[in-house]
Amino acid sequence: MKSSSQIVPETALERRIVHDPEWLEGAAWGRPRSGHPEGSVEAHIVEVLANVDRVATDPSDRRRLRLVALLHDTSKLRVDRSLPRRGANHHARLARRQAERFTDDPELLEVIELHDDAYHAWRLGACGGDWPAAEAAAQELIERLGASFAFYLRFYEADNATGDKDQRQIAWFSWQVRKLGWK
Repeated sequence: MKSSSQIVPETALERRIVHDPEWLEGAAWGRPRSGHPEGSVEAHIVEVLANVDRVATDPSDRRRLRLVALLHDTSKLRVDRSLPRRGANHHARLARRQAERFTDDPELLEVIELHDDAYHAWRLGACGGDWPAAEAAAQELIERLGASFAFYLRFYEADNATGDKDQRQIAWFSWQVRKLGWK
């Protein structure tokens, strides 16, 4: 059975994931583009996994962050580009459905589904000029995550310290977090 050439699985579950035909197809998808000069989703995941080693708080946290990293973007090729990329047609929502085949951990599934929502909140202000809406979206995300927020934030930092992603988004979201008293 074919497997990823760049990712070395560390557990039986990771082996199942990286040998899955749907995952392999999604990992191979991509070309160099803004935010992702590395090209393929797999190359991005390799960068995120390196960052996971830096942000994980302990071995268990690292294992869980690795699962999110492996599954968060491999559904990008399943997005119908003729439709708006939101709701059920957003890659993160599709990724959650794919991840449900491998785990029933509600925190992992929630983080996979919401992994880009902090970025989307920032874009409301940075690109749309609506900073009050951006702040409200950030607050809503933080409240929705509740006890899972710290885990989300570690993954968000690992995911967004890759490629040529605009680092202003991380600074802005970190400021929102502090403003709401989370850090």
